[in-house]
Amino acid sequence: MRSQRLTSKGLRSLRPKTRTYTLWDTQLPALGVRVYSDGRCFYVTRLPSANKKIALVGQLSLKKARQHVQALIDSTREQENSKPVRLARFDAFVKEEWTVRGCPTWKPSSRQRARSALNRYLLPEFGRYPVSFIESHHVQRWFDALSRTYAGTANRNLDVLRSIFNYAVQRGYCQSNPCAGIKKNRKKRLNRFLSLEELGQVNHALTQVSQQGQLEACCCEVLRLLLLTGCRVSEVTGLKWSFVNGGEWHLPDSKTGPRVVCVGKKAQQRLSHISKQTWSQSHEPQGDVFTPLSRFVSKPDKVGMIWKQVRALANVEDVRIHDLRHTFASYAVLEGYPIPMVSKLLGHKRMSSTLRYAHVNDAQVTQSVEAIGEVIRGIVSEQNETPPKRRTVSESKPKKTTSSPKRRRRPVKAVPKPSEDILTNEQIQKLLHEVDFLDNF
Repeated sequence: MRSQRLTSKGLRSLRPKTRTYTLWDTQLPALGVRVYSDGRCFYVTRLPSANKKIALVGQLSLKKARQHVQALIDSTREQENSKPVRLARFDAFVKEEWTVRGCPTWKPSSRQRARSALNRYLLPEFGRYPVSFIESHHVQRWFDALSRTYAGTANRNLDVLRSIFNYAVQRGYCQSNPCAGIKKNRKKRLNRFLSLEELGQVNHALTQVSQQGQLEACCCEVLRLLLLTGCRVSEVTGLKWSFVNGGEWHLPDSKTGPRVVCVGKKAQQRLSHISKQTWSQSHEPQGDVFTPLSRFVSKPDKVGMIWKQVRALANVEDVRIHDLRHTFASYAVLEGYPIPMVSKLLGHKRMSSTLRYAHVNDAQVTQSVEAIGEVIRGIVSEQNETPPKRRTVSESKPKKTTSSPKRRRRPVKAVPKPSEDILTNEQIQKLLHEVDFLDNF
């Protein structure tokens, strides 16, 4: 899309090309000139009018074309401001309009989170006010107050509220979205994963906590599978026996939609161990793998409570339950496997999401810096100790060589090109068998 300030002289110099092109005015961006391949030139506009062609360039001067488009803009604004606004309280609108028609395509888990946000935060704050009376400063004040205590919760609630008001604008209950322009809280960077020593401590703590009772043993098995598969908590707690097919879990729903999870031998052994437990001996096709969690409304929350006990015993208080997934991804990257393969293991749709896990710890960075420094220092010292000899005229001529000298290079693990089929099940199984920390479990 080309833009420049349109002038009368510039319009006369326009020449046709093999394809139709349009020049837009920088002074009045809604005005443009379209040049066809046969030489015709028309004034055009971007406004949503019935006829976007105004007139031929020779029939109307540039000044009058600008005036005409400006009049159309003013008329459109007057029509928008004169639209009647439908009156409705926020709680009634959400119950009768948005819940029924606004989010029918949302996933069940997303609808559940939206209901929780409405019941706990949004309806108590905005429920009694008309939708058209809620303005940006009201939303900003509520968002700032909630962010002081729960920054992540405030971000998620703001997303739900923004979706509600987008639908309200479409239905004519308000003219603009009061959530527009409100910036969400900055998220913390994911930079924590368990070392091999910490993994041993966690393994020992899981063994201790699992002996406390049936529910604790069930939750500890969930935590082990999180480490061995890199899955999300909801993907493991919602696992059914019908989803399991040898080394693959066919999940009908996840955060990114249906996906197939490839699991290694260690995870398969843990699943075989679970099937022999007294609390998981009902192998019905639609039966839950973790039956003790079936009676809880939120299974991940219950696993999170047990994880607090485990991390306290393992002395890793700063590790969140999501960092177990982070640990799996980090060790896969540290083993030298390509990001596309790790992305498939984690079930990411965008490669940028996987790149957050592609880091190393501070000790490895320090070791790398020291190694590079030693190499550079060696090169510099050799140059200082043995200065180059001054060549004579006869020595300056290059000598003919029969073969080029061979250089010894360190073997580098080959990374296939993105266009190749690098994400085969065989390669994924090989990765899962070679990741170092699996030996601790």
